Amino acid sequence: RHAHRSSIVACVMSASIALASCLAPRVIGSPRARPARSVRVAAGKFTKIGDAAGASGGDASGEAPETPSSAKLEILGRVNDDGELAHDDDELPDNLFDAVATAAVATEQAISAGSLGNLVELRIPELWDPISGNVMAEAGDQLKVWEITREYVTQLVESLGPDERVKAVFPDAGCAALLKARWPDAPFAFASTNDRVLYEEGDAVLVFAAPDPPSLEAVRKASRVANENGAAVVLINPRLASGDAGLGLNFRRMREEFLGKMTVVYCIQPLPWCNGNIFKRFPGLWRLYLQDETRPGRFKLVKESPQRLAGDDLDDVVMKEFRPKGEDGEEVEAGPVEKVFGVFASLQRFANSLR
Repeated sequence: RHAHRSSIVACVMSASIALASCLAPRVIGSPRARPARSVRVAAGKFTKIGDAAGASGGDASGEAPETPSSAKLEILGRVNDDGELAHDDDELPDNLFDAVATAAVATEQAISAGSLGNLVELRIPELWDPISGNVMAEAGDQLKVWEITREYVTQLVESLGPDERVKAVFPDAGCAALLKARWPDAPFAFASTNDRVLYEEGDAVLVFAAPDPPSLEAVRKASRVANENGAAVVLINPRLASGDAGLGLNFRRMREEFLGKMTVVYCIQPLPWCNGNIFKRFPGLWRLYLQDETRPGRFKLVKESPQRLAGDDLDDVVMKEFRPKGEDGEEVEAGPVEKVFGVFASLQRFANSLR
């Protein structure tokens, strides 16, 4: 039960995720059929996807353990009902399946709270580029993205209940037709952004799978119609926010305006350069986790923010956390290398302000 936690987020999420073979045979059962546990300590943080797919008895509910006050409260963490210590990083997913299931639960909670525009970001390193965004560079990457989408939408259907009609919308008609034939038993409807009518009476949720720049206008129009009729919209792993050349200023403004109205209900973004990750789950705040040197394979919460940490703000927080501290806990004066880095960071901020 106290198995050793695996290493950092970046190494796991970049581990080979042969989702085409791993997800296809996985049978999605009712959430009530899964064994429940109050503390997730059996699985290591971000176990390799291949190992996670073959493991049995895993908790995919993603529900945070209850942490009532107790006389056993210690500095290291909170105590659960069964006496096990709970830590802040217990909310992090153990593997990709756990992340997808938790994202579906968080989406259902957001929709139940009245959110009509929702965003899910699973930034897997081998499918995500810091500059270009969600990319599909290698053969088979597109199928991996669709398999992640299938798992997510199936879990969302289970969370919402059988009476709610969920429709998955793919970027083009050929892709939608191919996947519909590939998944004949899928519990959701299929559509593409090429369809003349995307929202139909009775649709409760439209899930846009990895929408790309050419489909942005169709996504915006369908979202507006769906919201006017009380239906919710979800964008999972959108390919709209990218640094690709060829996207004009008008498109970028339209994209930012559209995405700016969305509620990020779930996000997991590994940060390999600092051995950490950015995490958010509705209705919580944005959280920055860094590797905990005192607990191998685990992470410590270093920052909470109502806004996503990125760019200079993220660099400042990470640099402050890594800066050496004296015996009295005070920060040690920055060394020559750090001062030089600070100068370059200041110049970068100035250059960014001129754009």
